[in-house]
Amino acid sequence: MRIDAYIGNPVIATQEQYYELEELLHEIDPDCRSIQLRTERLVIENLSRRTFHYPRNPSIHWVAGRLQYMVENGL
Repeated sequence: MRIDAYIGNPVIATQEQYYELEELLHEIDPDCRSIQLRTERLVIENLSRRTFHYPRNPSIHWVAGRLQYMVENGL
């Protein structure tokens, strides 16, 4: 799994948060291709590619929830 954290993304500010997100996502789906934390949206590439706009205060758990949703729905 590759996590691209763009400068200015609202989810990850520190290296510690990066590793916490990486661990959480690996538990949900270790075969996920990539996660892109862009400045205005989240892009997840698993079996398909989905783009999500951030809520007002996105968190690491919100990102994990989007991946969980994709896994549960076979996306």
